[in-house]
Amino acid sequence: MTTSPNPESDPARKILTLAQAQAWHAQLRAAGKSLAVTNGAFDLLHRGHATYLWQAAQQADALLVAINSDASVQASKGPDRPLVNENDRAYLVASLACVSAVVIFNDPKPVDVFKAIPPEVYVKGGDYTEDSLDREEHAILRQAGARFVFIPLVDGCSTTATVRRIREARPDQTRSDRPAAASATGLNPRLDFIFRRRSVRRYQLRPVAEAMVTDLLQAAMAAPSARACDPWHFVILADDALRADLAAKLPNGPFLADAPTAIVVCGDLQKANAQSESFLLVDCAAAIENILLAATALGLGACWLGIHPRPERTAMLRQALNLPESIIPVAIITLGWPAEDHEPRTRAKAARIHRNTF
Repeated sequence: MTTSPNPESDPARKILTLAQAQAWHAQLRAAGKSLAVTNGAFDLLHRGHATYLWQAAQQADALLVAINSDASVQASKGPDRPLVNENDRAYLVASLACVSAVVIFNDPKPVDVFKAIPPEVYVKGGDYTEDSLDREEHAILRQAGARFVFIPLVDGCSTTATVRRIREARPDQTRSDRPAAASATGLNPRLDFIFRRRSVRRYQLRPVAEAMVTDLLQAAMAAPSARACDPWHFVILADDALRADLAAKLPNGPFLADAPTAIVVCGDLQKANAQSESFLLVDCAAAIENILLAATALGLGACWLGIHPRPERTAMLRQALNLPESIIPVAIITLGWPAEDHEPRTRAKAARIHRNTF
């Protein structure tokens, strides 16, 4: 009963951006075909998932599955999840013949998907009712005229239960204390988000949700500052043309044009402790490091592109961004979903560590 964008292609062709999914949906509607939508993490794909998706596909001519990104899963289920990364989860779901298309969403709720692709049918598991659905999601779907279908769950099929059984069988191998990364590198896996941080310059063609940028800025402004003066300001480079223009003017910064978004970290000299540039730079550096670590923790890639103390770069940004004279641009942080992967590592050297005296 379902159709796919290209039934003869490999499953990766079914994984669409939101814009691609919108265009595909328009083609479905033009052909007079109906769409069912469901959403979830689909971590550790099991028989219950497969049965549920097959039944969901029977509700319309095509089935779109919206899958939580890794950051979205972590926000709702905690740092131990997901067990399978978002790209692999999307591929596995797309491999099912009953699934027509897959889209990954970054926010805690798939409201942007529902707004962009209003379905004829919305499918959810039998552990939900129409009254227990998220009210914002319900309102959007109701306004779109969607029909709600709730499919009974398969007894004994649960990712959470599977994880519990694995941990009970091998309690020494739980994610929170297993030595997998540490045994090879000597690094504490609880600090994984620090040891995985890298300067990422290659990004996927996926947008970074505004809510995630807000989270990063909140993390930045949680940094300490001299006498709590908090002299920082942040300029979000959301415009593609602006980033491309700045990239062309910055040496060693062409990757800025490829990043889905970026943040310029600035400091206000008038607000810095003792109006000192040195204090301003230390405060901004603390905020920058918070952004970099928070980005890694959320599954994003980031790179620190230096501006200060190069006078020509400072002058160029001041003019391009209309910065007041007291505002010093310190750095640009490029952000995006990484198109490269790195193992945890540290550059620690015992010779750099001293006790009580140098």
